[in-house]
Amino acid sequence: MRIIPVENFPSRDEAALVAFLERCKSEARRKGSPYFGSITVETNFVDPLAILETISEEGNPLWYVERPSEEFALSCGEAVAYQEFSGHARFSDARHFADEVFSRTIATGDLAPGGAGPTFALAATFEENNDLHGDHPAPLAVFMPRWQVLRKGGRHYAIANAKVEPESNLTEIAQGIWAAHGKLSHFRNETEISSFVQLPPPILSPQREQNDYKKIVAKALDLLDAESFDKIVLSRKITLDSDRSLSPFSLAHQLRERFPDCHTFCLGDHRPGMLVGATPENLLRVQGDRIETEALAGTTARGDNAGIDAQLGQTLLGDEKEAREHRFVVESIVRRLRALGLKNCEEGRPRLLRLSNLQHVRTPLRSNLPKDLHPLDILAELHPTPAIGGSPRASALPRVSELEGFSRDWYSGVAGWFDHEGEGEFVVPLRCGHLKGKQVALYAGSGIVKGSDPVREKNETDLKFAAMLESLQRT
Repeated sequence: MRIIPVENFPSRDEAALVAFLERCKSEARRKGSPYFGSITVETNFVDPLAILETISEEGNPLWYVERPSEEFALSCGEAVAYQEFSGHARFSDARHFADEVFSRTIATGDLAPGGAGPTFALAATFEENNDLHGDHPAPLAVFMPRWQVLRKGGRHYAIANAKVEPESNLTEIAQGIWAAHGKLSHFRNETEISSFVQLPPPILSPQREQNDYKKIVAKALDLLDAESFDKIVLSRKITLDSDRSLSPFSLAHQLRERFPDCHTFCLGDHRPGMLVGATPENLLRVQGDRIETEALAGTTARGDNAGIDAQLGQTLLGDEKEAREHRFVVESIVRRLRALGLKNCEEGRPRLLRLSNLQHVRTPLRSNLPKDLHPLDILAELHPTPAIGGSPRASALPRVSELEGFSRDWYSGVAGWFDHEGEGEFVVPLRCGHLKGKQVALYAGSGIVKGSDPVREKNETDLKFAAMLESLQRT
């Protein structure tokens, strides 16, 4: 990627924008292929979620993630470069596509913060292939957005990306970028608080579920005794109808306020509807020459007072079944990192991750990153972890869809972003629901090992559903 110092464009007017785009067009003509121009501008306070709600359009890809406790939020929409992939090599194929686009990108502005400058957004399903036609997302979709809004460490950035063909009309492209900038400014300066109408809580129908989860868990326990895997993760899908259309952005706002230590997210593509949730699981973070991942497995409720809460947490840490399940996840992640050549993996002590409604056991893992290793190479090795699929993966995964009886799609897949320097962050979409008009499908799962109790596992998934159900009532 070529970077032009921002000093070369001291003015922030349409003429300077056209001059920048002229450089992109010159390269496009010289190479005989499209080039991409990217401009990053630091701005005043903006809320990436509010911007997404204001200017996103159904039928275009959109992506949003926020972790309030870290002052990080990124939203983006539309696409100047987009591609879908499937199969075992989908992550490496996506890397090659992104590398090729970055090689034809010219950027200017403040590119120092991760997430600023041209950034690719990625959404991958749990399944690596999807032979089902119709209302299902691509196994992996990756795109460079037309616009991005970033909040990081108390600073705010607006990023515009444009595709420039050898014969592009630069005036039209510049006007489009200027119009998007105008939308941001209009929202920030002129939106009246009185214009927002507080709707009454939606009335939700009784939930529908196609399978008896306790029976499925019982079948899995029989398989654990007969087959060569130690753990399998089984999920539930419940569907509810509402008396009115449900707002994914209102739900996302409720979730980010309630779960500041989780990653709140929205995922959308060309299909109607959107996946919204607040996941506690950070699959991979790459920053400089360091990577961070984690093992997250083991769940219990929160207590009504400090004593009960502490007792529940202590019991979770000491429970033999939960400890065994957690260790499967840790050992699998370490083994896969070592297969990539990361021999110096630092394993932290298991600790409690306390959310407003649940407690989990979390073990952080860190390592140095070899120069030739890309985040998508690591994802290809890590996904799916035993925390969402099972262990050993090759034996457990074929049984997951067989027992569940539905396609998970984005649930328990991968969602994240990465830039031209290989920095990025990826989460596992959990504690989520797919909103489509007046209907919502919610997902939750539990890890099954020897000693698991079907009633207890169903109760655990009920606890995981509760946060989404309560937040939906506030939208």
